Amino acid sequence: MIKLVIITGVSGSGKSQALYTFEEAGYYVIDNVPEEVIKPLFDTICYSGKYSKVALAVPLINANQTYEIARNYKDFDTKFLGITCSREALNERYRLSRRRHPLESQGFTLDNALKRDYELLETVRENLTDFIDTTKLDKNQFSKAIHNSIMGINGEKFSVMFMSFGYKRSVPQDIETVFDVRLLPNPYWVPELKEMNGLDKPVRDYVLNAPETKKYLQNVIKYLDYYLEELKKSGKGHANIGIACSGGQHRSVAIAQYLFEYYKEKYETSVSHRDI
Repeated sequence: MIKLVIITGVSGSGKSQALYTFEEAGYYVIDNVPEEVIKPLFDTICYSGKYSKVALAVPLINANQTYEIARNYKDFDTKFLGITCSREALNERYRLSRRRHPLESQGFTLDNALKRDYELLETVRENLTDFIDTTKLDKNQFSKAIHNSIMGINGEKFSVMFMSFGYKRSVPQDIETVFDVRLLPNPYWVPELKEMNGLDKPVRDYVLNAPETKKYLQNVIKYLDYYLEELKKSGKGHANIGIACSGGQHRSVAIAQYLFEYYKEKYETSVSHRDI
């Protein structure tokens, strides 16, 4: 089977960086192929015998059609990766880089061009097998997220990322399932723990040793055992699991870290604490 990754997303969100990461992992990378030559390109990839891993970046407007064409090739093991980023972060990236959005040359303002990108992204989202929000990620973190997807693609191990965050700073767009831990005892109200975070042992002990937490974790793990295995069976290579509390400093961090430790022997597991 030929490993094929189709990459699409909002302009400026990181498609070029994604291609660079796939290239480093041994993929043959192709960017901005015209719609008319997609099928001849896939024919060449399949019948030449030269390619075992290919990453192809396509515009959002052509993404669904490209994915549907790829699914007709029995020689492809196809993954469909979508990349997004918040409007605020994209505005800042364009300002700092002094680049123009591709649609600005057609008379669009940057705001209207981004609005169109987000609308198109919604039309492809249900077909995506992997989805990454780069708003809070630097290049190394983004590459790590890509590598998690690659591991799933290569069949080495199903990969899981646990991300802690606070609701007051919004829910990350690439999170598929969120566990709310605000019902657990809050170290914020304990004076000696307030300035610490969930990676500090006194905070972890306070959260994890509470009877409410032990009961909560039993139920979460029971569900995750079922959910992750079902995702794996369905062909997904990766799962993004959110753990949320109010500020993203204490409870969510402690629980995300616990789940990371719990599942790391079973899956290719990573953990990220967005708000500390």
